[in-house]
Amino acid sequence: MKNNGCSKCNETTRQGKAYIDQETGLLCVSLEEKYDKPEGLKVLVPFVCTNCGTTTWKTIDALENEK
Repeated sequence: MKNNGCSKCNETTRQGKAYIDQETGLLCVSLEEKYDKPEGLKVLVPFVCTNCGTTTWKTIDALENEK
């Protein structure tokens, strides 16, 4: 959910990596700028504002990023 009072989303948003926590079964996100993505597939990637926590999901093609 977007925090309407946050004015830093454009500057403080970082790419993350989504994963399922094995102990709780919850969907979690770790903030990682670079990690290997499967080749030839589009990947759903979370972008998280480190100020307010607003999360935006974007589809990324790993091959397009290398061009």
